[in-house]
Amino acid sequence: MSTRRPNGPRPPSNRPPPPPAARTQRPPRPSPDRPHAPHGPHGPPVPAAPPVSDESVVYGLNAALALARHRPSAIQRVLYQREVRDRLGPLLKTTAAARRPYREVTADDLEKVARTTHHEGVVVVAAPLPLTDFETLLSRTPPDALLVALDDVGNPHNLGAILRSAAYFGAAGLLVPHTERQAMLSPAAVRIAQGGAEVVPVCGVPDLGDALRRLAARGIVAVAADTRGGQSATRFAWPAGVCIVMGNEGVGLAARARAACAQRVTIPGTGDVESLNVAVAAGVLLALAAARRER
Repeated sequence: MSTRRPNGPRPPSNRPPPPPAARTQRPPRPSPDRPHAPHGPHGPPVPAAPPVSDESVVYGLNAALALARHRPSAIQRVLYQREVRDRLGPLLKTTAAARRPYREVTADDLEKVARTTHHEGVVVVAAPLPLTDFETLLSRTPPDALLVALDDVGNPHNLGAILRSAAYFGAAGLLVPHTERQAMLSPAAVRIAQGGAEVVPVCGVPDLGDALRRLAARGIVAVAADTRGGQSATRFAWPAGVCIVMGNEGVGLAARARAACAQRVTIPGTGDVESLNVAVAAGVLLALAAARRER
């Protein structure tokens, strides 16, 4: 004979609740911008790298090779295309010696990491290139040094091109203000610099005018580049210690930076066009100042 349970709420049970169902966690799928660490001759297995940010990516052949020469300890891993492997010997040798991973990947994989098609077949994930403290730069700069200062030069390609010229002509440093309009050391700027970013210290300053005055106290003359009204740059008696100051591409130098400059120079031209590109103008002035220093 069966006994039917009366209607109404059930009495509390003394049984313990069942354990929760175990969840099965799938291993993460590898993605092209996070390849597995290589084994064997390429180095030991390493844990997956953290997400890549723009500040920690160096791409371009010359920029990557310069990184291997000047900051080998900053390299975290290297990705490259087969077509450029023969040109990356020093980089891959340095990476292997440091027991860091490197891997051959496709152009699409490189584009995902670099976030550009202009990677030139190689991308290095590395520690960010730090800015130099002004006090450090000041202590290391002799009174006959050649420097460059930029006042709100916003195009990273112009910043990179100026760094390239600064390295070529032996500049001891490049000063940039901490402003929203000023371009900084982005991956694009580092690539355009063609290795110059690893050679010329880039110094961030809160007040460019104050920094120029402190350089002047050390005997380094601030010379402003002006599109018109300055002394002819080709006839100017360039001092032994000089900081060439370049203004914003559209509005030129801010009043505070201009007031800190002891001299103004203008590059003579035909007048058929209004002015030169700021990076081209910086290259011309660096060449003239370097030639004067040689004489």
